[in-house]
Amino acid sequence: MDRPYIQDRSLDDPEAQWPVEAGRYRLIAARACSWANRSVIVRRLLGLEDAISLALPGPTHDENSWTLDLDPGGVDPVLGIPRPKDAFEERHPGYPRGITVPTIVDVPSGEVVTNNFPQITEDFFFQWKSHHREGAPNLWPDEVRDEMEEVMERVFRGRNSGVYRVGFATEQGRFEAAYAQLFETMNWLEERLSTRRYLMGEHITEADVRLFTTLARFDAVYHGHLKCNRNKLTEMPVLWAYARDLFSTPGFGDTINFTQIKEHYYVVHTDINPTQIVPVGPSLENWAEPHGREECGGSPFGDGTAPGAPSAAERITPADNPLQDDEGLVRRRSRKDAPPSESVGAHSYPYGRKNTRAAARFPHHPRRRRRPEGHPRDAAQGGRRSARRGERNARRRLPGGGAARRLGARHRSAAGTRRAPDSRGRRTARVVRRPRWAAACPRG
Repeated sequence: MDRPYIQDRSLDDPEAQWPVEAGRYRLIAARACSWANRSVIVRRLLGLEDAISLALPGPTHDENSWTLDLDPGGVDPVLGIPRPKDAFEERHPGYPRGITVPTIVDVPSGEVVTNNFPQITEDFFFQWKSHHREGAPNLWPDEVRDEMEEVMERVFRGRNSGVYRVGFATEQGRFEAAYAQLFETMNWLEERLSTRRYLMGEHITEADVRLFTTLARFDAVYHGHLKCNRNKLTEMPVLWAYARDLFSTPGFGDTINFTQIKEHYYVVHTDINPTQIVPVGPSLENWAEPHGREECGGSPFGDGTAPGAPSAAERITPADNPLQDDEGLVRRRSRKDAPPSESVGAHSYPYGRKNTRAAARFPHHPRRRRRPEGHPRDAAQGGRRSARRGERNARRRLPGGGAARRLGARHRSAAGTRRAPDSRGRRTARVVRRPRWAAACPRG
């Protein structure tokens, strides 16, 4: 036992020790755990629900690590055990390593096959292809395989495990080194995703799955609990829009249980949070805001299709993820349903049109919000100010409108040069495009 994980695999080979066989294996994966969340997402995307059953431990531990206390009587109905540790002991009596999830268990023998979390999801794609649903996405495209391996390694070192090296550091120097690497990686991700919809281009891959599970936990847990507090995810425009894009994609957001996530970290980590008080926030409604990433092009599943709604047994309750609809899928709020301040359209300015230069220097500056139409202060003037503002905004939305001409005369172009005068000596009309930093994804 000189490795941290059991390295066995289920292979698409009838002569293998653990051959691929529908109904033979059970995946133990806690919704609270970011590493286990990956396997739940990939299982959903590929349609392996009928081939590999799912056991869901509760969010907290006892002295023997994870427990299956969500099932009646605290015993898994398929494996007949109260905790994953029993399956580890069945395979290796006196198992000396940590009891981790995700874990694949052989149902007939009750033994652990593997708890090697990155290999589990890779094998779901390559070894279980004969059991994929029709329209399953290509999560490991050959044309970007080498680059994807490098991207995933950097995300793992700097982002996925980086938050834990920050939060569990016991020396100031190590904390600061991990903190610097974490936010250097987040800056790199912000820049990379500003030119493409997904990490590897136009479609979802395994790399997006591995990044998403830690993004979903960042503001709720990592920012405060693990002291990753340079800024929140919601204060990084591109990365936040990318996270919302994935969250609204079937197979991603419908696997997120925010209640269990917070309870796990704040209750289990008593060395960091000895009071075990679980915070009420943050608000989750902003996850449903329009993300605007469609402007980048591409599609989530390429030539494939989206998975269907989760089964009733695996559906998360509205109390634990209030953004789901009656079928267990994340509700999508369209742009027309969003308040004007939340628009991410082609001519929206999140920081206010007059604050573009300041926001370029201070990208995390709060949005400048105008009063809504019909505000009492406007009504006091008989609605004249409101009417004038409405006409002015209407002209701004029309290329070459009056406001655009005035802006064109005193603003520099995207290339940094002033407008050339036309034949009558006037500055040519041109709508000032929103700056690169303000877009969910830059327009082509």
